[in-house]
Amino acid sequence: MKDKIDTSTYKEINRAKKQKEKNKNVGKFAKGKYGHSKNYRIYRLVLALILLILILADVVISIIFFHTRKTVFIVFACLLAIPFARNIVDVIMTFKAKPLSNEEYEKTKELSDRTSREFLYDISITEEDGMYYIPCMVIYNNNILCYTPEVKDVKTREKIKTSLGSVNVDDTNYRIFITEKYQTFEKEVTKLRDADDQTLEMDSEVELKILSMGI
Repeated sequence: MKDKIDTSTYKEINRAKKQKEKNKNVGKFAKGKYGHSKNYRIYRLVLALILLILILADVVISIIFFHTRKTVFIVFACLLAIPFARNIVDVIMTFKAKPLSNEEYEKTKELSDRTSREFLYDISITEEDGMYYIPCMVIYNNNILCYTPEVKDVKTREKIKTSLGSVNVDDTNYRIFITEKYQTFEKEVTKLRDADDQTLEMDSEVELKILSMGI
């Protein structure tokens, strides 16, 4: 039986699907692309700074022109404080993201070209207890292979597996493999067999679900 997904998750999946289509032409740093986490952090930081300037401007205008903070301008400042706080939280969370080095990225890119398997980069999973980060991932033929050089703790890898396990489609249990060793990751990728069209369709659905799980 197909897992139920709440309305908010459907919205995130649809958003990820639209973004994936957009990526084909202009989404250089969108979800799943190398450099996304750094670009996202800069984008959120710029937004936070703009909102902070607007908030301060509201307060200054209220004090200079009306000699009090009890004006409608302060209401606008309070409303702007909500998206400001959200952007700050996103910036803080992205500091936990440790993407592959340029050298490691080039190795995985060469592996992707050699095996004709599409790789996802800078994948994040946000949970109530924090964020998990996967620098490189392959979703293919009912397999989810993750390369996490910074995640050496077994308990953390198990938590990531549990989170990824929620994306199974139509009772199809995806094999989830996580390793911090590139040689092991390379070996697992080269072992992947070609998939049929139906499996590729499921892989695509799982990819969209995973992209919707983080920032």
